[in-house]
Amino acid sequence: MKLAPGIPLSISLVFDPARPPVPTGRLAMDRGLAQLEWSPEVIAARLSVDPYLYPPAPGVQAARSREFMGLHGFLADSLPDGWGYIVMRRRLAKLGVDIATLSPLERLALVGEQGRGALAYFPVTTPTDEIASLDLDALASESAALIAGEEISLADTLAKLAGGSGGARPKVHVGFDGQGRVSVGTGETAPGHTAWLVKFRAPQDEADIGPIEEAYALMAEAAGLTLSEHRLIPANHGYGYFATRRFDRPDDGTRVHMVSLAGAIEAPSNVPSIGYDMFLRATRAITRRADDVKEAFRRMVFNVLAYNRDDHTRQQSYLMDSDGDWRLSPAYDLTFASGPGGEHYMDIEGEGRQPTLAHVLALGARHSLSAKQTSTIIEEVRAAIADWNTFARIAGVTQASIGAARAAHARVWTDFAGP
Repeated sequence: MKLAPGIPLSISLVFDPARPPVPTGRLAMDRGLAQLEWSPEVIAARLSVDPYLYPPAPGVQAARSREFMGLHGFLADSLPDGWGYIVMRRRLAKLGVDIATLSPLERLALVGEQGRGALAYFPVTTPTDEIASLDLDALASESAALIAGEEISLADTLAKLAGGSGGARPKVHVGFDGQGRVSVGTGETAPGHTAWLVKFRAPQDEADIGPIEEAYALMAEAAGLTLSEHRLIPANHGYGYFATRRFDRPDDGTRVHMVSLAGAIEAPSNVPSIGYDMFLRATRAITRRADDVKEAFRRMVFNVLAYNRDDHTRQQSYLMDSDGDWRLSPAYDLTFASGPGGEHYMDIEGEGRQPTLAHVLALGARHSLSAKQTSTIIEEVRAAIADWNTFARIAGVTQASIGAARAAHARVWTDFAGP
């Protein structure tokens, strides 16, 4: 697990396993701050691997702060957090390694080639055991036990399938083919299979969290948001599991570079740190596309009116293709959720608890959306949310959860529209 002292970590972009990786840079630590040197290939191609803070230029660029373990924000994105951190810590403990003793570079080496997006780190220190079988019901049960701190038999399996997962909810990475067959393993998705993420219930979630997220995905699509393909996978007992296709693995074996809003602008995700104004500004600066800014604005309106207040900076991401073109990623992790203290993580014109039409109109005007455009987006989103009962019944949400969400939607609209 340990890297040899003084040996830098090599970074590459792997867009297609059938082609050689693109040398991207070298990384070392100096007095608690990561030092990044871009590769000649990245500099010559003017490839903005970091879309915002660290341009592809000669010389060494130090991380701007120790906020992200001393790493550059876009590199810290590769490290698993939440659920992914839990399973990595438990797996290392079984090998006699305390994760707290590992440097940020050693943790990136553990991620190796199995993280989110297209970044890969060498030398790779991740074990490469293959997994022979998969039982989603067993994994769901074992996930809950693992969070509770119990010893479980499938800890290694969960660790291998978690990849670079973030967020609090347990999840695994799997492959599906056209006939519904599932492939699993620690490497890339099997030929003929597409990469999916399957999510399980966390202890604090409602029992029907899978159907709730599926209903929210259907409602978001009706509201005009762009989402990745999704489905509800039946469980042998109880409610199903929400699954979504990975947008950082668009085709068989290919990968897309991915950076979250948190990583791009180095804004922490665990506390309210920025407003939607900064999200829109960053989107314009990174993608240079008015339609992406409009999509981000629509996403904000949906989060407000649908009572999705878990809208922190790792819930938004950007994708870069092999030509260096950046786009806003599809929306993800949309569900019925309270934020810190019942407020949004990202405020709207300084308001996180009761954003109003006036706040949204003011923000839209600042980002060159006319009052008519903003009103149209609000009307389209509200019309979709008005059909919540329909989407919820399709997904199999319980009556209790249907009623709780419907009541929250009504309260939000009353505050939003005003007298």
